[in-house]
Amino acid sequence: MASPLRLAFAGLALLAGCGSARADEPMDGTFRAIRSCEALLSIRKNTNPGHVITGPGITYKLLARNQTQATHYRIEIPDADPPERWVATDCGTIIPSTPGAAAGPAAAKPKSTSLSYVLALSWQPAFCESSPNRPECRWQTANRYDANYLSLHGLWPQPSSLAYCNVPAALRAAAEGGRWKDIPDLDLTLSTRADLDTMMPGSKSMLERHEWAKHGSCYPGTADAYFSDTFRLMKEINQSPVADIFLRNIGRTVTAADIRAAFDQAFGQGAGNRVRVTCRDDGDRRLISEITLGLKGDIPSGSGLSELLLAGSPTDPGCPAGLVDPVGTQ
Repeated sequence: MASPLRLAFAGLALLAGCGSARADEPMDGTFRAIRSCEALLSIRKNTNPGHVITGPGITYKLLARNQTQATHYRIEIPDADPPERWVATDCGTIIPSTPGAAAGPAAAKPKSTSLSYVLALSWQPAFCESSPNRPECRWQTANRYDANYLSLHGLWPQPSSLAYCNVPAALRAAAEGGRWKDIPDLDLTLSTRADLDTMMPGSKSMLERHEWAKHGSCYPGTADAYFSDTFRLMKEINQSPVADIFLRNIGRTVTAADIRAAFDQAFGQGAGNRVRVTCRDDGDRRLISEITLGLKGDIPSGSGLSELLLAGSPTDPGCPAGLVDPVGTQ
């Protein structure tokens, strides 16, 4: 991911978060993480139940700062327990609310079918380490598809500001507020629905509704085209040497260089330079949680992953190495 939105926790957040008698100062807008950071329940005690971290490029609802000369912002991380957490101010950037923006015109769907994208793929067992009670995690077993292959987080048209195209304000509010059940079910074919159930375990939490509202609405096609095109690209990955390097190394450490080399082998020299690895810390372990691919080209017309990767912009490798987490909380 990547990331889900939900709940409210206010009241005594200052005492829990700051250990100070001074009230924190409410803020509006969103917080966009630029790197992975600890999401603390208490700044003073440095506590982080669930080992929650922010995801680079993911936006969160902004709630408050701990003081005028802030060291931390309070944000809402929907799948955390509790969901309201403190992050250091240098972990990301603030995007202020625009008065009346919710009622204003939505962004228009781009006309061009030659766009840049980020394809975000998750390693589900690592996600479930911090969210074991989510529906997609409660019954994960070692022989399930998402325990052995990369799962879909989302396909995101770029730049990141391209979001919620022609989405009504009420549906956008539901997507941003984690009320995904309030977003209408998507019109998908049986084959696309079957792929969704297999390759996007977050669909058990209705993640696909959020991803369509925020990102898919800016894709030049229907919801079914958006997901079927994405699954076509995922199948290329999960039937390639990239899948092998994960499958063969469950319970072992893999380097970003190894993953990038597998992309070079599968999709052409230089393809790996468009791949970035994200890790999360789980106690004394560093787990690979996600990989993101920079793509450019005409996905709806059927362009293959090799062409899309090689046309994309190179990126830094991200996390240098991490464990391919097996199923179950460790």
